Amino acid sequence: MGFVKAVTGPEITDRVNMVSADLGVARWDRQRGANAVCFGDNFSERYLRGSWQSPSIIMYDNDFNVLGIPTVTGIASEGHRRQIIPYEHGNPEFSTILPCDFINVGGVWYIACMVCQGLERQLRTVFWQSYNLVDWVKTEPYVALHHPGHPGNVMLTFDQIGEYVYIFGTGGLARDRGIWLWRNKAALFPHGLWEPWGADDRGWGWNTPNESSPVLAGRYGELCFRQVQGQSVLSFFDAGAYRQTALTVAHPTDDWARANRCDYAHGGDFPQLYGGYITPGSRLNDVDGMEFLVSQWNTKGNDPYHVVLFRDTLLAKGPLVAAPPVEPAAPPVLVAPEPPAAPPPQPLEDGQMTPQELYELLLRELSASGSTPITTPEGEKITLREAVENIFWKERGLHGLEGRPRHPGQTDDQLGQVLNARAEGLFTQACVVALADKYGIDTAKLYAQVQKSLT
Repeated sequence: MGFVKAVTGPEITDRVNMVSADLGVARWDRQRGANAVCFGDNFSERYLRGSWQSPSIIMYDNDFNVLGIPTVTGIASEGHRRQIIPYEHGNPEFSTILPCDFINVGGVWYIACMVCQGLERQLRTVFWQSYNLVDWVKTEPYVALHHPGHPGNVMLTFDQIGEYVYIFGTGGLARDRGIWLWRNKAALFPHGLWEPWGADDRGWGWNTPNESSPVLAGRYGELCFRQVQGQSVLSFFDAGAYRQTALTVAHPTDDWARANRCDYAHGGDFPQLYGGYITPGSRLNDVDGMEFLVSQWNTKGNDPYHVVLFRDTLLAKGPLVAAPPVEPAAPPVLVAPEPPAAPPPQPLEDGQMTPQELYELLLRELSASGSTPITTPEGEKITLREAVENIFWKERGLHGLEGRPRHPGQTDDQLGQVLNARAEGLFTQACVVALADKYGIDTAKLYAQVQKSLT
């Protein structure tokens, strides 16, 4: 079949405040009954303009229609998408962080990302983790693969088969390297020993150094490895042939040079293509049963810069395991209707309210008019609640409090309780700052009032 439709772009992802986007790594999220798709560099407007994020996750149904943004409890049908790792783009050390792949192992989500200084230099590949796709923290201990090092551990992809996670990797965005293979015990992923699959004069085997023995020679980028109906499938951008290709063998250690293949997108027909991520609903042997998310970037005008869906047929090398039935996507958890907006408070005079009364008024105003649109100093149009969220996320990252406050049901030590309290205090501060900015309240003067009331 080939091209099916675009899954990002104007009138497609506007309601999640993301119009321009690339990559699009897809996984099935059982908690929400939907496809979680992780995008790379994405922008709120066309032509790579507006607010810049990466990585960001958007939820889709089985036909890749937008459902919304993951929340701790479900899916918000619209709003401001989130950058799951807190950092500033274009900082002195690096320009962006790009997702390679993510996976749920033992109830925990793990994501591998490349820290990039421009498109020419990948500094390191790092792992973060989450229990809910919303709150992400560095793995503990922190897994960071520094480059240059092994020639193939920059762009990574992985999937679990039995007790192991099999990891395929290639070089960075230069797309001038082959593809390598490791495995890691799933119970230890990603911290455990990465056993290399390599060759020496005795042949191929595990724990054989593999720097000089890629499983597939060539020039590749944007890998995606998935176990599909008991078979191993590897999709990638073939820079040498300027096309998107998917290969399949029975087991990850089989000879990939003799794999069955389909070349599902060609640069001559769909120029400036890359990416190529397998969707969770893909099926081998079915006509057009394999689905892939492919990126296209017109680098001359930065439009289109989007992700599209392709379909093609790929025949298995061995007998298939019965695929589980496709689970219907759960309806999104809609944001509760907003109560009528309260009238704005009158300008405050000295001595008119105590600090506590003013604080309570601000919180009531947040509850009443959280959906009120405002414009940030950068010119971005968001709601008041989103302004509070943005301030809180930024402050939490600056204070090293990612993942705080934890859910009350989680056990924690005494230090953790202190960190939770600090994060809760930052949220209160974010509420006050956003509301004070909206109504032109002098927060320095308010703080002076609080100090005076305590003396």
